Amino acid sequence: MARVALITGGAQGLGAAAAAKLLGEGFSGVLLVDRNADGLAATASRLARPGQVATLAADLRDDATPARAVAACLAKFGRLDVLFNAAGNTARSGIADATLGTYQGLFDVNVKAPLFLMQEAAKVMKAQGGGTIINVSSMIAYGGLPNLGVYSGSKAALIALTKHAAQEFAWDGIRSFAIALGWALTEGERAVQAATGQPPDWAEKFGAELPGGRHILPEDVADLVAYLVSPSAQMMNGAVIDFEQMPVGMFRQHPALKSSA
Repeated sequence: MARVALITGGAQGLGAAAAAKLLGEGFSGVLLVDRNADGLAATASRLARPGQVATLAADLRDDATPARAVAACLAKFGRLDVLFNAAGNTARSGIADATLGTYQGLFDVNVKAPLFLMQEAAKVMKAQGGGTIINVSSMIAYGGLPNLGVYSGSKAALIALTKHAAQEFAWDGIRSFAIALGWALTEGERAVQAATGQPPDWAEKFGAELPGGRHILPEDVADLVAYLVSPSAQMMNGAVIDFEQMPVGMFRQHPALKSSA
């Protein structure tokens, strides 16, 4: 049966990797949504699936984007089976230095957009008899680095919304999941680390000190996404999956953080 996915943050990182994986698993179409139009075009070209990849350049902070994205998916492919909310704002801010602008930016992208994308997608999935929603949260939702306090709150809110969606839509055949992601090596993370003054070899240095010997890669997350949307996971719903090498409480054991223990 033909299956179609709508993926936010599709220009790079988790979104692009998930698109490649799902197409490889037999999906008939993916709609990639991102505000980076050039990145979308590059990813669509790299995927090289004529007729199977559509793109929508749109800002998730715009209230009209969720309905517009779902409508675009239906117009192109005629259905929607998977919503993968991979886009995220990772702006740094603790509680002490939080501003209204930083708060608004984080919650608009990390909470408001996924909420209304779930709302719009659920309408379609109900009519089809089911579907799967996957939201990317963070291990920081449980607490963590001092300069990520507002981000932490937004990702905790997304977990709560995911749990609620799982309950609200279960009898409509819609399953909902959250991935609490740990330290992943994405283009966005590289940009953040460069902006904070890390040397060019930071990923190799810090990755070697992790339990698995490297950071999580987008392809690792894509494998999990493919499993969650597969028949093998049909008896699962509402799970929050901690995709992390260091369980909650182990942060201070990381060699790079020993000085703060």
